[in-house]
Amino acid sequence: MTDFYSAWLHESARLEKTVGRGPVVARGADLAWIETPQDGRAAMLIGEATGFPTQGTALLKAEIPSGWRTGRHRHGEEAIHILSGTGFSVIDDARYDWKTGTTLHVPYGAPHQHVNTGDDTAVYLSAVTHDLDFAVKLGRLEQLEERARDGGELARRHPAERSQFAADGRRIALHIEDAIDERARRLAGHEHHRPGKGAHRHAGIWILMGGSESVSDETNGFRAKAVAITNIFEEAPHSGSHKHAHTEAMLYVLEGRGYSMIDGKRVDWQEGDAVHVPPRMTVHEHLNDSNARTRTLRIEFGIRFFYEALWSGFEKVQEKLEAAAR
Repeated sequence: MTDFYSAWLHESARLEKTVGRGPVVARGADLAWIETPQDGRAAMLIGEATGFPTQGTALLKAEIPSGWRTGRHRHGEEAIHILSGTGFSVIDDARYDWKTGTTLHVPYGAPHQHVNTGDDTAVYLSAVTHDLDFAVKLGRLEQLEERARDGGELARRHPAERSQFAADGRRIALHIEDAIDERARRLAGHEHHRPGKGAHRHAGIWILMGGSESVSDETNGFRAKAVAITNIFEEAPHSGSHKHAHTEAMLYVLEGRGYSMIDGKRVDWQEGDAVHVPPRMTVHEHLNDSNARTRTLRIEFGIRFFYEALWSGFEKVQEKLEAAAR
């Protein structure tokens, strides 16, 4: 029988090998779709179930057919971005309307469901931390209703959106036209720079839930702790982001094609793919070598910042990269 200390040593060695050799890009063309009690069709892009070594995090893609509503369930925090379609969500018994480009945040434990009010299938991205929540024994996933056809029943119960904010003041929904245009703000002379974190080199940045690319109070009213869809980044043709290092984050490619250099290895991607920055201090950058712009959606998780604060070599790595960039 293996003793606990030997088991720890074995697991440490296994994880070191796994994180270093795991996949980096999820191909949107190769998704394995399934039916669930919640969604008409859902597929995991990045997660342990698709072979990615994550920190208990996952990025999924789901569809709601026209004339249908999802199931109603509750669990830990969730960040959602609408890729296409129109409809609304009922979150904690309040209605929030959405359309293509809307970002939503589901607070921890809030019952919620979504309804497609348009003529076409609605498609959305979902970022969650179910595996992490389960690992620390605080996670629950409760299915309160299963998906069903909707003939306007949900709209009759919730006829109109009252606000994009919940009763406690936190933002739940943000339409893309209401996001902060960081590039326009800089051109107007209102740049916010955080010393020591490197220069922005993106052609455009739209701040959604905020995060490490924006100062701490620029969250548009969101109160995301576990998971946030933070920004949309735009890269001009034949340009790229700055080289930097941090632990786990994800990018979903909204438009265009390009590649990432992750720990010195090139990985190509295109619209519909998702990129995983592994959960270690990973040196990386994202580049557009095409003749058209790229746009990527950035997802980050709160557990990252807990461990970065503990990581003794983090600031040294950042200082070396910034010195090389000057």
